[in-house]
This record gives sequence, structure tokens and C-alpha cells, in this order.
Amino acid sequence: MKQSEKTQWPSRTGAILLGLVLWLVLTASAFAAPRRTVLVRNVREMMEALADNTEIILEPGRYDLSQWLEGEGAQRLIHRYAWNPDSPPGLYLSHELEIAGFRDLTIRGRGSGEEDPAEIVIRDPYCPVLKFRNCRNLRLARFRAGHTVEKGKCSGAVLYLEAADNVTLENLDLYGCGTYGLEARNSENITLTGSVIRDCSYGLVSAVGCGSLRLVRTAFRDTHTNLPLFDLNNTRMELTDCTFYHVQGILSSLSVAAGDGA
Repeated sequence: MKQSEKTQWPSRTGAILLGLVLWLVLTASAFAAPRRTVLVRNVREMMEALADNTEIILEPGRYDLSQWLEGEGAQRLIHRYAWNPDSPPGLYLSHELEIAGFRDLTIRGRGSGEEDPAEIVIRDPYCPVLKFRNCRNLRLARFRAGHTVEKGKCSGAVLYLEAADNVTLENLDLYGCGTYGLEARNSENITLTGSVIRDCSYGLVSAVGCGSLRLVRTAFRDTHTNLPLFDLNNTRMELTDCTFYHVQGILSSLSVAAGDGA
């Protein structure tokens, strides 16, 4: 009888441990924040939909940030001071508009990105079109973004990332007239895939203090500068299967990988 009890004890212990693990997994799933999807048609709806664990889908059309900033809706949403680590997720405006502090946020066009796309624009020549600060698990896909001023007349990047981690950029069309199509500072794990960067004044990409910056199957077009096309400082960037059309500038210290079709 004693030998039988000794044999059953490990089996009971294993069953108890397995039950405890299953309970912990189910409990974690139950308390995990649900992810929501919001379809929007204009800038107001897009900005009001910003939240953690959210996918925002843009209907085709033009999203004019400058026009929205002039309206009353923007005044209700924007914090008129600079973001700081104690600030809640939201919109901040001291010198330029920042989308700050969000986790697991997706903004994507509903279409393919080429036919009938969503287009996000700004008229202010000194501000980035889209600036994200301290965002994690950020995905942007299938839309155009650019400045609506004469080429060479603005000094803001198209897409600006500040202290952003795990950023996925897919099927974007980032066009000048700004300084760079993509500018990143102190950010980690950025991947740009299947996109276009074009018509920039200073160069194509600027990055400082960034880890794991990868550009894959991206086309660089119609940019002429006497400066480095890729202005990198304390950053390792990799280009894979990228193409250049009507581009003039300085290339240096690049690690380039070509696929079988290159």
C-alpha cells in the first residue's frame, strides 16, 4: 500500500502543476486588453480613435492635418505642452504635433496603398507630417504622406520617430519636399518594407542612435543632393533589395544585401 501511494504522489503533483499553469494562462488571457479596430474617414475621426491596442483603418481620401489643427476639435484633444515620461498617451504640441506614448497602435489605409490611397498631408513647412514619440509596437501601412508646399521650401521630415521601439512600416509612399523621408532618433527595431521615399531635399533617411534599422524592397526616387543620402550617426542600417531611380548624393559606410533577383 505504501509503495502504491509513493507511485501516485508524483502523478498528482504533475496534475496539480499542469492545472496551475493552465489557470495562469487563462487568467492572463482574460485580463489582456482587447484589441479594437476603427474605420475612419477624416483627420478628426483618426485622432479621436488613437488609443493603445487599436488598429485604425483609413478610408481613401486626403487627411489634411493643417486644416484639422485650425479647428475646435483639435483644441479639445491636444495637450499644449511637451510630452514627458509621466504624461498619458495622447497628442502633444509645443513646437510640432506629436503622437506620443501609445502601445500596440496600427494606422493603415484600407486600400492597397497604390490605387485610391489614403494621403496624410501638412502645410506647415517646418514640421514633420507625422511624428511619433515613445511609441511601442507601432505599425504604419498602405498610405501616402507628404508636405503640400513647393519642393525645397520646408525643413521638416515626412515621418519622424523619436524613442520608438518595434516599428513596422509597410507599403508607404513618403514624399518630400522635406528634409528626409524618414528620420529616427534613439529608436529600436525599425523595418521599412515595400515602400517609396521620393522628392526629398536633404537626403533619404536620417538616423541617430538607432538599433536594427532595416530597409527592404524600398524604392528611392527623384532626390538630388550634395549631402549624404543616408545621414547616419551611431546607427547600423541595412538595405535589402532596394532600388534607386534618379537619385544623386553621397553614399558611404553602408551594409548592402542583395537578393537573388537583384
